[in-house]
Amino acid sequence: MATPASYKNYMAQSVASMTPGEQIVLLFRHASAQIAKAIQCIEKKDINGAHNAIVKAKNIYAYLSDSLDLRYEVSENLFSLYEYAQDRLTEANLKKDSAILEQVLKMTRNFGEMWEQTNAAARTSR
Repeated sequence: MATPASYKNYMAQSVASMTPGEQIVLLFRHASAQIAKAIQCIEKKDINGAHNAIVKAKNIYAYLSDSLDLRYEVSENLFSLYEYAQDRLTEANLKKDSAILEQVLKMTRNFGEMWEQTNAAARTSR
C-alpha cells in the first residue's frame, strides 16, 4: 500500500525527470487549477479558500518570473506578462473579483498551450 511519503517521493521523481519545458507546462496547469478553484470559492463565498488559491497561483507566477534569464528579449517580455498576471491576481484577491480571475485564467491557459506547442516543436526538431 502506498503511503503519503512514497507518493510524495514518486511525484518528486516524476517532476525531476521532466524537461524544463514540461515542468513549465505543469506549472501553468497548476496555476490554472488554482485560479479555477479561486473562482469556485468566490462563487461559494469561501473568502479564505479563494485567498489561498489566488496566493498559490501568484506564487507560481513569481517562481516563473524569478526563473527567467533576463539577458534575452523574450525573457523580458515574459517577465512583463508574468508581472501583469501577478498584479491582476493581487487585484482579484483584494476585490474577490471572479471576472478578473476569468481573464487571468484565460491568459494562464494560453501560456500553458504556448509552452506545450513549443515543447512539441522542440521534440520533433530533434
